[in-house]
Amino acid sequence: MKNVVLLHGLANNEAIWGSLAGHWRAGVEIHAPRLPWHGGGIADWRHETDSAARLQDVLDAVPGGPDVVVAHSFSSVVLLELLSRRAAVADPLDVPAVVFVNPFYRSDADSFHWNMIAPTLDDFPRTMAESIRLRTPGHPIDAERLADMARRMTEWIGPYGWLRFFDAYLRTPLLRVDLVETPALVIGGAADRSAPAEQARHLAARLPAGRSLTVPDCGHFPMLEQPAWFTGIVHTFLEQIPDRSRPLAGA
Repeated sequence: MKNVVLLHGLANNEAIWGSLAGHWRAGVEIHAPRLPWHGGGIADWRHETDSAARLQDVLDAVPGGPDVVVAHSFSSVVLLELLSRRAAVADPLDVPAVVFVNPFYRSDADSFHWNMIAPTLDDFPRTMAESIRLRTPGHPIDAERLADMARRMTEWIGPYGWLRFFDAYLRTPLLRVDLVETPALVIGGAADRSAPAEQARHLAARLPAGRSLTVPDCGHFPMLEQPAWFTGIVHTFLEQIPDRSRPLAGA
């Protein structure tokens, strides 16, 4: 049995992974915790200054420990910070493998310019609307109502919540990702306007054991857009990871 831990992004919750339920194979135990930055918990989290420490607590609570951690969007940034922090003090995180899904990442601090702040901020409602639309495929929502729902969600996230995200994003060039030796699969959507696929490729190139995979015709939520494909990729990755409950030959 292998433990797969699924980490949802900012203002979502564990239900974002629901479409994958019928696609997991036998021998896989799914853990989808509700994270401090879930949609209903923003008020309690928005002043948090160390989300990586909060994530550490979540992973420590997984019975038997994770075999692979799959982190989407904002959670990818938090997981990357945790991995880098632990690697920098020669105490690597006890996770055999990770999957970063549509991560926000830049390798050069100078690539952040003043004129990118407004577009990044303005893009938030569109990303929220995409999430809502994809999670309700059987119940099409009128465009005006969808825009209003997304606007209300961004208002709930508020300036502190958005700043927590943007601050984490700004720190990514400073993370010692070159020290993270954990096998990592980095997935980017070719049609992702929020976290362009080139950011996933750059991250994979910086990770010593990283490899990238770009999903054609897919946006910021591949688990919703292509659930069968998504679980298949995770299964393939899992097959390459030794079961932590069974020692390697010769060990």
